[in-house]
Amino acid sequence: MNLRNTSVRVVKSFCLTMVLMSGLALGCGEGGAATTSIRLTAAERPDIAMGNGTSGTINIPGETAFNYPKFSSGQEGNDARGSAIRVSNTAASCSAEVTGEGNAWGAFQLGYGFDHQSTAESKCVIRVRLNAKETAAETLPAGAEAKIKPTGLVNLVFILKDANGVTITEETLVNNSLRKGPRAASVSHDVSFDATLLPDHGYYVVLSGRSEASVKAENVATKLALEVSDISIELKWSPTKTASTTTDLGTP
Repeated sequence: MNLRNTSVRVVKSFCLTMVLMSGLALGCGEGGAATTSIRLTAAERPDIAMGNGTSGTINIPGETAFNYPKFSSGQEGNDARGSAIRVSNTAASCSAEVTGEGNAWGAFQLGYGFDHQSTAESKCVIRVRLNAKETAAETLPAGAEAKIKPTGLVNLVFILKDANGVTITEETLVNNSLRKGPRAASVSHDVSFDATLLPDHGYYVVLSGRSEASVKAENVATKLALEVSDISIELKWSPTKTASTTTDLGTP
């Protein structure tokens, strides 16, 4: 299969504001990641770029709605709760809260699946815009040892995959852990990616978020939450240079 990886394009501008809460900012890399298993049937994926050498734009939501919403959560323990919900047609959230021994997680995927029905390759610019808010809080007994501190993370990833399950682009937009203490932060993203869409090929563009928390001692509590709002994804495609040349020459 002749897949071509996308590359991150230069629009990747964002602003970050943080408010620290009685501690240091969160660090990164405490393990775990947003779920990336994605599946729609061919009948559930709308067609774009029918024919050969066509151009077009889709704004989601706008001309169409996100057709891949998935929300899941779980918990273990007497006082643990994971949650993931669709807040609106442009917003989603997930959280994990644990008091005493236990674990919890919440995860969402919000995106769009489509079939590229052109008989030739198309170049596509994928623009992703959103606002994200994250919080991480903990409660510890006085003089608590580091070994009983809770652990947790919040993670948000943009994913471009094909219908065969191959990840073409994966870009982390939020990735923080509880390792360095409580935190409240917000970030706005406006990111663009270049992609080459193959003929008669299915694709997914998805935002995948996850919050998780773990506590291993009594009298210890934590909560981590992620809320993503004002989500929009724009797909703008046009013929590649090769496809345009083929069309101009009248090749059957």
